[in-house]
Parts: sequence; C-alpha cells; structure tokens
Amino acid sequence: MDSDSSLYSPLIQTLEEQPVSPVASACLKTMMSAMSIAYITIGTVYLNSCTQQHLIPIYLIVSGSFSLFLIMISCVHCSPSDGENLSQWRDLSRCWKTISSLFSFIWFLTGNVWIYSIYEPDYIHEDSALYCNRTLYLFAFWMTTITYTLLALVLVLGCCGLLCVYTLQATACRGQQGCWGERER
Repeated sequence: MDSDSSLYSPLIQTLEEQPVSPVASACLKTMMSAMSIAYITIGTVYLNSCTQQHLIPIYLIVSGSFSLFLIMISCVHCSPSDGENLSQWRDLSRCWKTISSLFSFIWFLTGNVWIYSIYEPDYIHEDSALYCNRTLYLFAFWMTTITYTLLALVLVLGCCGLLCVYTLQATACRGQQGCWGERER
C-alpha cells in the first residue's frame, strides 16, 4: 500500500496544517493579550496588598509578562528561507516550546499552591497577618479556577471527538481490509 493512499495521510496532513484560521488566531491572541495585561495590572496595582501570601501578585505579574512575551514571539515568523537549515530551526523551535511549556506548567502549579493554600484570607483587616486584598485574591482565584474549568472542557470535548472518530472509522471499515486494527494479507 503506497503512502499516498494510506488512511493515515489525511490525518497527518491535517495535523501539519495550521489548525486555526488567521482571523480566529488574531482574535485569540488579542483576548490572551488582554488577559495578560489584566494579570500584570492587577499584580502591579496590588503588589504589597497580600500579607498572608505576598507571592500572589508576583505570580500574576510573571504569568502575565511571560504570556505576553510568548504571544509576541508567536507573531514573529522566523525560519530559514533555505531548506538546509530547516531541521535545525525545527529542533530549536521544539526545544524552546518544551522549555517554555515546562516553565509555564511549573509556574502555574506553584501559583496554585500560593492561591489555594490561603483560601479564604481576611479581606477586611489590613494590619492582620492573614490579610489579602479582595480584588487581588479573587482575581487570582477565579482565573486559576477558570483555567481548570476550560482544561476539563477541552479534555472532555477531545475525548468525545476521539470517540466519534473511532466510532465512525469502525463503522466505515466494517469488513474492509486496510483499516485500523486489521492486517493486510
């Protein structure tokens, strides 16, 4: 069976293409930029307003700054014009994506510990050791909670999509050779 007629070719071609239209990508980047600016603004305005966990504003500032930096980097297209250095650029790009994803993941988990470990702080007595500004804390708390909610939604929708693809493939391949899980003779 040649590679052009393989059932996997359309899937691979789809994965290699840009999955989002340029308009949707621009809208998503604009929304993410606005959220990043909100993170930086809230963190900066309330920098010294959480005595119970003084690292929450720093978490917001670093998260917003790093996200904004990644959004700006994603807008710049830099790859070699010659095919000779293309594999080096891909390796460099994969390395950068891995390092930035790892940092983002670890920083997010660290922020979770700082935010959820002090639930619910004292919003009223500013001289208390348990004080945290209401706006600062609730912003950090709800943005983190919304992130988990969206992650759960993406996982559920992804599993449903995989189940649909598997069901449709199994229905289409019933009795045919060359389909998933069947060997050619």
